[in-house]
Amino acid sequence: MIVAIVALLLAQTEEIKVGGLFDLTGVTSDVGKSFAQGVRDGVAWTNANGGINGKKIHLFDTDYGYKIPEAVSSYKRMTGDDKVIMINGWGTGDTEALKTQVNADKVPYISASFSAHLTDPTKTPYNFFVAPSYSDQLRAWLSWVKDDWKDKSRNPKVAFYYGDNAYGKSPMEAGRQFCKEKGIDLVDEEILPGVF
Repeated sequence: MIVAIVALLLAQTEEIKVGGLFDLTGVTSDVGKSFAQGVRDGVAWTNANGGINGKKIHLFDTDYGYKIPEAVSSYKRMTGDDKVIMINGWGTGDTEALKTQVNADKVPYISASFSAHLTDPTKTPYNFFVAPSYSDQLRAWLSWVKDDWKDKSRNPKVAFYYGDNAYGKSPMEAGRQFCKEKGIDLVDEEILPGVF
């Protein structure tokens, strides 16, 4: 479905307009800057190598400083005035806040938030990401703990420490369930006060 939508939109334009919501100055800017530069470099490389079917990509990006209201405002500008056909998103909080609008607008949204529930096509058919979900990442780590555990006389023990935010909480239920299924003792959970 996404390929058909993008193909139709590409056929109607001289340039391909895409959006980028980046955190360059906010609480996740330590990694957000590199993400933004990667997207910008990808666009520059694609354009320098002929674009997509001969069409250049025009990236409309903004630093929303990891502030959800600013992300929502920037999204509205990008999908309204700028007329982008897709958006590269960033954080879990803003991706969660925008998911209903993204669905209503039918705008492909490639996010750097890897919350597993955002991959449910019945609820978020226009949200995509390019890495394992936070839940899959936690299960992979727990699998390593179980497989690498040397003292077979007892179960391995783990504790979960996570931020009091959507990003921190996202994989916890999957982690709890995986511990039960695989015989890993979850001995403690602590929610850390978060800054975002």
